[in-house]
Amino acid sequence: MKASQLQNFRQAALQQTDEGGGDLPDLEEATDGPSFGDTLENAVEGVDEAQDVANEKVSAFVAGEEKDLHDVMISMNQARLQFELMNEVRSRGLEAYQKLMQTQI
Repeated sequence: MKASQLQNFRQAALQQTDEGGGDLPDLEEATDGPSFGDTLENAVEGVDEAQDVANEKVSAFVAGEEKDLHDVMISMNQARLQFELMNEVRSRGLEAYQKLMQTQI
């Protein structure tokens, strides 16, 4: 690609911006949702609740109050899968953080 073509693309982009077309989205509109910290906190609370439900069902089954073994096993597996997912997200986040810390400026 020649320099003149790049210059033409640049001028067209600047012209679109001046005319109001192709403006960047407003930062305030882009950040209206929950924060990253809130999302992580809700996810951890969901895993904790799933484990509590599984523990309650196991206790109820051992005490003879719960008769359906399938429900107990399903709730235990759901809690296990949610915990494994949370652990994997944590591991990936930690790896990303370590890579960022190793980058040279």
